[in-house]
Amino acid sequence: MKSKFFYGNMVPVLSVILCLICGTSLSAQNLDSLEQVLKTQELTSDKLIKIYDDLSWGYLSINFDKSSDYARKGITIAEKEKNTVMVGTFYRNLGVAYYMDGNNDTARIYLDQALEYAGKAKDENLEASVYGAIGNIYHVEGQTEKTLEYYQKSLKLSEKQNNKIRTGMLLGNIGAMYLHIDNHLQAESYYLRAEKICTEINDLFGLATVKSGLADIYLEKKEFQKALDYVLSAVDICRSLGKTAEESEALQMAAFVYKDGFNDYPRAMEYARKSLELSEKTGYIRDIVASLSVLATTQFKMGQYAECEENASRGLALDSTHIVRKTLLFSVLRASIMLGKKKQALDYAEQINDLTFRLNNDEFKQKLFGMELKYETDKKEIQINALEKQKLFITWLSIALGMIFLLALAFFIAKHRLAVNRRKLAEQQVKQLEQEKQLIATQAILDGETAERTRLARDLHDGLGGMLSVVKLNLNNVKKGASIQSEDVVRFDRAMGLLDESIRELRRVAHNMMPDSLTRYGLRVSLNDFCNGIPGAGFTCYGNDDRLDPKLEVMIYRTIHELVNNVLKHAGADEILVQLVQESDRVSITVQDNGRGFDPAAPGSGTGLNNIRNRVASYNGRMEIYSEPGKGTEINVEFKL
Repeated sequence: MKSKFFYGNMVPVLSVILCLICGTSLSAQNLDSLEQVLKTQELTSDKLIKIYDDLSWGYLSINFDKSSDYARKGITIAEKEKNTVMVGTFYRNLGVAYYMDGNNDTARIYLDQALEYAGKAKDENLEASVYGAIGNIYHVEGQTEKTLEYYQKSLKLSEKQNNKIRTGMLLGNIGAMYLHIDNHLQAESYYLRAEKICTEINDLFGLATVKSGLADIYLEKKEFQKALDYVLSAVDICRSLGKTAEESEALQMAAFVYKDGFNDYPRAMEYARKSLELSEKTGYIRDIVASLSVLATTQFKMGQYAECEENASRGLALDSTHIVRKTLLFSVLRASIMLGKKKQALDYAEQINDLTFRLNNDEFKQKLFGMELKYETDKKEIQINALEKQKLFITWLSIALGMIFLLALAFFIAKHRLAVNRRKLAEQQVKQLEQEKQLIATQAILDGETAERTRLARDLHDGLGGMLSVVKLNLNNVKKGASIQSEDVVRFDRAMGLLDESIRELRRVAHNMMPDSLTRYGLRVSLNDFCNGIPGAGFTCYGNDDRLDPKLEVMIYRTIHELVNNVLKHAGADEILVQLVQESDRVSITVQDNGRGFDPAAPGSGTGLNNIRNRVASYNGRMEIYSEPGKGTEINVEFKL
């Protein structure tokens, strides 16, 4: 399965996810339209730069020659305009184009230049995209450590910029890295994170590449149907987006699933041929070789040894990288054995042995270099130790003097900080005392106001109200015992009506100042009576019906009273909803209307509301206002018990 992994899926998936880490490309129709604009219109330098960027990037997976040509044209005009960011952008496009074409050395040169310009311009977005592209090159070269280093650099900048598109793709790249070293648990974790982000931002292209990687994981886990569902979904998405190269790579993965998961070799052959057809259309060598590799392995399974040998040999002639050659050499070796070509088989076996030896030799050289480096380091350490012994006395003396100085400095710093902390603590205590004093004063004012309202309400109701009732009673007695003319009767009845109305108004005023129902029955009854007397107002209550502290009940009643009056005066509302929620540890009230609303942050708005807020704060409560012009108002007040 390892041979399948190295060339059957790893490289194609990476060329999808990794190369296009910087952005998305345009459709073929849009590219043609842009080219027509170049031919038919006179354009400014800025517009030319924008179009060259779109074209060079858009042709990446379609036409290498056009992509690189437009990138070079963009470099010329951007340098002329001294546009550092776009010069770096075009160098990045050119580097990615060469990477897609399989020319890693040239790609690295251009990407290094792009990174230099990104640094000059201090453009972290461009810098992140270049880091990702360089990481791609290290990955196809098999340098896992370098690959992860550059991916992490790109991921760090992408997350800092909250670039979810690039973050999702980088998570997919890291998942592919774990897939490469057979850590399927970690690979699946990163791929699923990438899938979540791509789904969240509706990045269909990124989603397709992640699905292809997950298909490989589930193929290894022998969850074949799950793998097939993922990869066929990836094929459909790439086809719908017109991504020819990426569709070819997804088709390669589908061929592997049919071959290794279902042993359906005819279907695997069908998908492998489709993949080869599309990769030959794009002309990218890496994709062509990958398609030939999966085609050859499928043909070997079907007993088509001559065709297997032919396609594997063709792939060897096109690509010479170590990882690719080892996979293709195994394919052509097995085919030669089955065809009875012993001499040819022996030759390919020697090539595999030589390739393996070179890979192991490179590793040995790296270890030998590490040993030499360690030897030189140890020798320098011996020399340093000798010098240190000669200077031991001076060193200890310096340390002692330094310690004395540091202790003295620490003492003065500590003393200074202690003085500063004491001053800050004193300031905080003064501020706290002032706040407490203000709260006490506010509470005293509110208590005095409540007491005065209660006294006035009682005096009005019991004193003046009683007197008016006695007057009415005496007038009724006068009417019964006196002879009054008919026209005087009318005036008398009118006076009696005005007297009745005065008594009712007196009782209403007394009730509003301090409702008797509040004292006797509590908040629910008094608020219900209050709302029933206002057209369009409704009252609902939830929770328990326990009586609260009398002062708090008065505060809540007065708060609702003033909020509703504000609605009636200023909001122009025809619906008012008052809600009371009473729980064991809190009481909350809500006043909501469908009036004209206002901007709470606007200067001069909410002066009366600020007075209410201050009163609420005196009872350790908090008030929140939600309102917009034309959308009504909702005010929430909550008291902790």
